[in-house]
Amino acid sequence: MDNLHDSRQPQDLNQYGLGEFIDNTKNTKLLVFRLLGALKYFYSFKELEERLGVPAQILWRYVVLRTVPERSTAEKILKKIRENRMIEDVLVRYFRNKEELWSLLSNPGIMMLTGLKFLEELKDEKINSIVTSPENYSAALGSIFSTLFHTRLCISSHSPYSNHIISKNYKVSPEYFDVIILPKECIPKKSKVALVAIDGNKITMLSSLMDLINSRQSYISGLLLIVGSRSRIDELLRSRSKRSMKSVILIDLDKVRKGNDMPPNELKRG
Repeated sequence: MDNLHDSRQPQDLNQYGLGEFIDNTKNTKLLVFRLLGALKYFYSFKELEERLGVPAQILWRYVVLRTVPERSTAEKILKKIRENRMIEDVLVRYFRNKEELWSLLSNPGIMMLTGLKFLEELKDEKINSIVTSPENYSAALGSIFSTLFHTRLCISSHSPYSNHIISKNYKVSPEYFDVIILPKECIPKKSKVALVAIDGNKITMLSSLMDLINSRQSYISGLLLIVGSRSRIDELLRSRSKRSMKSVILIDLDKVRKGNDMPPNELKRG
């Protein structure tokens, strides 16, 4: 019998990479509330019951804050979410249905799940700034990460919105160049930066953003991409980054092209 909802049985989550994250947030119950609230956009309470081993009625009471789970219960729910690849399965479902990226990113549940995933991967980093690419929805993701990391948000654009800027031209196609612009003082010198972008196939754009961050003598601690090729991103990081960098690709096109289901995100270092 699955005693997941029996809070008398504590679990060690360190082997799943979540224990330290939980200790850092100091509020496991709030994390579970956020995750369940995001997952309910994609799973019925009956499906959540089957996946988590917790009665649907109890899960509903958690989501609407009629009841608050004990810490040990919350830890077990987090363990089940990780073991059952529930975040990854949401992305697989959308990709298999050939949904466009805007449809995926317009869902607030995806936004929160992505933010919590990135926070988990960079739990040991003291991020000073979140830098976003000029793509649609990138700024929206960045604003969520900025709130979760309690740090400043620097939104890149194709046109200036500050009197003091740094800029970089990059090639979009053989015939067309574009420019990326950032407010100069938004990225403090010698700071730690997390870079957020939507499409990892835009290699020249990502490379130019890295150049702008490096021009401030700052260090890129992490890179988050919604979609991209792991092999191409690893090659980019090896060629452009002198230090190891954590990177997260939520939809790895290399695995999708091979016809494989996407496994839980693997933390890669360039």
